Amino acid sequence: MRLLILYLCAFLQCFGEEPAEKRQAIILPVEEVHEGDFFAMGHSVEISGVVNGDAYILGSQIFIDGTVKGDILAIGGSVEISGDPQNNVRVIGGQVMINGQVAHNGTIIAGNVQATPSSKVSGNLVCIAGNVDLEGVIGNDLTLMASNGRLVGKVMGNLAAFVGQIRLTSRAFIGKNFEYTSSSEAWIDKGAQIVGEISHQPSFFQGLFKGRILKTLLLGTRFAALLMNFLYSFFIGYLLIRYFHKNLHTALDNLTHHPFKSFGVGILLLLFLPLASLLLLMTILGVPFALTLIALNVMAFYTAKTYSIIWVSNYVFTRVGLKPNKVWTFCLGLIAYFLLTSIPVVGTIIALASMIFGIGAGVIAQTPKKVFQ
Repeated sequence: MRLLILYLCAFLQCFGEEPAEKRQAIILPVEEVHEGDFFAMGHSVEISGVVNGDAYILGSQIFIDGTVKGDILAIGGSVEISGDPQNNVRVIGGQVMINGQVAHNGTIIAGNVQATPSSKVSGNLVCIAGNVDLEGVIGNDLTLMASNGRLVGKVMGNLAAFVGQIRLTSRAFIGKNFEYTSSSEAWIDKGAQIVGEISHQPSFFQGLFKGRILKTLLLGTRFAALLMNFLYSFFIGYLLIRYFHKNLHTALDNLTHHPFKSFGVGILLLLFLPLASLLLLMTILGVPFALTLIALNVMAFYTAKTYSIIWVSNYVFTRVGLKPNKVWTFCLGLIAYFLLTSIPVVGTIIALASMIFGIGAGVIAQTPKKVFQ
């Protein structure tokens, strides 16, 4: 929370002109002792003395090689801690370097983080950065979130990493378990020591594109599309049966007595309508008409199968005692249709034939008889 307040102060400072005295270096020299909390905001801040309290620092360049007996809370473009903080270190920076001995825990959010071989964080370290290079000692657990991570030093506890790529060199040591989430395998050099277990979890995006998540999403999407298709087809069939008796009767009569005519007209429409839409798209004035025709094509092709399903349902289910042109007869036929169309290859043929017969019969039913005589 204190680090958040300091960050807000830095944000507010960006909207005002920085006083001249704050642009100068703020220095706590060697052997000087500051009693209580230490507050500094300037272009450059250096602490080489002793702070008997917390240090709140905001600056472009921050250098601490003294002793801070409380917490260090710093925000800076470049932050280097070479002293021996006696408590926790919380830092937000562009470039952060740890050379000293942190007595308790550390939290670092930065573009790049480097912990030199002489560094030590006695407690836990949480590090969120673009690139991380750790050569020192972490006395307990390390939580790492980075694009690229490199461990040369020692982690006495668990290492939990969420990374793009991580490398453990031959000098790396992990005292407990190594668990990482990444789209690629960790690069573990020969000689690296891991006392506990190694656990690799694929990243979210890897799981999304290659693993179970994608399969689950695809299955759910296919089921949703199938359900919507079924409900739409049922709704169209219900409307035809209940409110468009004459149109339905004419279309079914054409399918029964003139199936080849219906099939031929369906083939012609299947070829002609998309071609007409394409030709209209090639002319400026025809674009609105082309878009309208394309929309009508999609609706017509998607709806046409309903005539074929009702026709086949009437033929099949009336033989077992069901009445033709009834909602339940159509519903059973629709279920059978979707089951059959789920069969590879055969289902595609059935769906295509249903569409061709249906669109031909539907158009003939809406057209004066003289046109197709």
